[in-house]
Amino acid sequence: MTIQAPMTNTHNDKEHKKLHDYITTIERDLGREGLVNTLKELVIANADSSSSSTTTSDPTTTTTATAAKKKGGLQLRKSFGNYSSQPTGLSWKAQALVKDLEHLFGITPQRTGAIKEVLTLPFSQQRILMGALVERLLVSGGAPMNDRSGTLEATVNILEVLGPNGKDLVNETLQPLMKYYHNTIPKPYITYVGNSFRTADGSFNSLVYPTVGTAGNNYVRNVNSFAKVNEQLPPPHLVFERLLKRPHGHFTPHKSGINMLLFYLAIFVTHDLFYTDRKNPKRNLTSSYLDMSPLYGFNRTDQESVRQMKNGLLKPDQWFDKRLVLQPPGVGALLVLFNRNHNYAAKHLLDINENGRFNYGPGEMLATVEEQDEELFQTARLINNACFRNIIIHEYLRSIFGSDQDSDFVFDPLQQPLAPPIYGNEVSIEFNVIYRWHAALGKQDEEWLDSVMTVLGNELKQYQKQQQSQGTAAPGPAPGPTTTTTTTTTGGGTDQSGFEAFIQPFNDHFVKASQEELAMGLPLAGMHRDLSTGKFDDAALGKAIRDGYTQVASEIGHGQNIPASFEHIEMAGIMQARQLKCCYFNEFREYLDLMPLKTFKDFSEKVEVQQALKDLYGTPDKVELYAGVMVERTLMIGLRLPYTMTRGVLSDAINLLRNDRFLNQELTPNNLTNWGYEFSQGDPEQYNRVLPKMIRLHFETPNGQPLFTPDEVKNLFVAPGYHGNSANQ
Repeated sequence: MTIQAPMTNTHNDKEHKKLHDYITTIERDLGREGLVNTLKELVIANADSSSSSTTTSDPTTTTTATAAKKKGGLQLRKSFGNYSSQPTGLSWKAQALVKDLEHLFGITPQRTGAIKEVLTLPFSQQRILMGALVERLLVSGGAPMNDRSGTLEATVNILEVLGPNGKDLVNETLQPLMKYYHNTIPKPYITYVGNSFRTADGSFNSLVYPTVGTAGNNYVRNVNSFAKVNEQLPPPHLVFERLLKRPHGHFTPHKSGINMLLFYLAIFVTHDLFYTDRKNPKRNLTSSYLDMSPLYGFNRTDQESVRQMKNGLLKPDQWFDKRLVLQPPGVGALLVLFNRNHNYAAKHLLDINENGRFNYGPGEMLATVEEQDEELFQTARLINNACFRNIIIHEYLRSIFGSDQDSDFVFDPLQQPLAPPIYGNEVSIEFNVIYRWHAALGKQDEEWLDSVMTVLGNELKQYQKQQQSQGTAAPGPAPGPTTTTTTTTTGGGTDQSGFEAFIQPFNDHFVKASQEELAMGLPLAGMHRDLSTGKFDDAALGKAIRDGYTQVASEIGHGQNIPASFEHIEMAGIMQARQLKCCYFNEFREYLDLMPLKTFKDFSEKVEVQQALKDLYGTPDKVELYAGVMVERTLMIGLRLPYTMTRGVLSDAINLLRNDRFLNQELTPNNLTNWGYEFSQGDPEQYNRVLPKMIRLHFETPNGQPLFTPDEVKNLFVAPGYHGNSANQ
């Protein structure tokens, strides 16, 4: 109940609280019946007051409520005829109303102290209180209402006592109810029939603002900096050397035992959200939604290149985004897992064919086999996306907080009630800086990526020279295995030629796939495709997943923990943040309602990092965002991200989920089918997690045993030998 609005104009906070306390006390002592009784008393009192200056109304126009038991319940009826022996006047009318209410609600004539005190209030406050009582009685406040209780009928009949002279009072009293009925149908309209599938480029996620979040939009800016520009920014190579670089031979295992499998998922999420155009670093070539673009592509042409264009299927074990070829093999194995999950869903949809929704031909909803393929593909994509959402909520967010996946704790931003996703989502340049996980690399993945950098070093240099000679390169180093930069063509699909240049030398050194295999799809280190099916070997995929599971990640914060081979990538990130005029670190903290850091000791526990910050920036307020988030102290639980990074990631995750019409409103049994909806909800025996079921279904092992034991499945993102994500590890 909200009686604040009408009171704000005429009463102070003390009077507002007094009236609210009256209602609370009466409801506590006598329940809803007491509220009805109070409204009745107030109406009688106000009617008596208004009648003192008017003549008594004709009894022939008098009506009130009478309770009568009918089949199945109580009904109110108007019962006062014009009989010569019948009492007349307002006093009799009120007495009859009291009796009606007593029969209907079981109200006794006895008044509580609170009701008595209400009747001593000034009439101006009584009038406001009447409106508040109507609101409390008839406005749900978010909980389902019992519309068979007779409360509405009783309220209307009570207000009828006021007669024609109380018209203004009735209108005033009913305003909360009018507002409630009006707001029952939310505006603007956010869901239209026929818009239940995602577009390939993310457009029309918001039907009110259809271009928001579309692939190819510019990054938004969350924080406008009003501080003076730092005219003495340190060279990027010094920032990396003194603040970010991991000393040779030094590795700090993650104290919570978080493994690389979690960061493989984080890499997928990062590439889903950020893909900077090398020609224009203000531009993001992927959509701003968790729509699995690295798997499906960034526009319709991309999407069709990885589809079979029949039965709703993707090409076997294929994905679109070439950037992820150069990642650790476990990242590609996750993409294959989601590819197989899509095809599994598409096949089940057609086999079940709920209510014949995938039939085509004369008299059917679908006219052609092409329409059937599209319907199957888009429905399977929604189911796959729902599984992705489940993993984000039940695996990823739980790990941030340090909660085991087999616990009842769920940090679910999509729990009801939710505000409708009107505006869509758009990622920002600040969060492009936040979502960088190079410091988390485990020892084995660091060594593997070092070898990739060494082998591809010449190709990287050649690509940089070629781009510079064509005048298309932005300042900074050429793209490397984990950068998110590219160029686009003027039409058709996304131009990933910069990464295509690395595919052949990468294949020659780390895959050795035949040209027949490469024709079937992108390569994956250490794996070969079956030429008859186009699929990778299940055992090799399972090994890549288990290698990530058993490999402990590195601690992330405090500085000096990014592998040396990533120098050119980190320098490119620093330069991009500067080109796009990112705010200072403390300004971003203030944007997140966090206290600014006052001393360099507040940043990192490492003395050498504190001194480097002082030497490079002079004062804490001059520390740039990129450096600050990488060297900051960390939370002591769970993922142990730096404090500002944790706060930012959580805010962004909630907005990504809640601002997405499909994740928020469209993942329903009607759109996914009953089977697809139930499948995406996860396994009840695994605390509604879907990831263990997906791994079990899609990756077979040579001996027929599950890839993970029951104990291992309890927490797939903590390496063996670690028990939970506590600060005591």
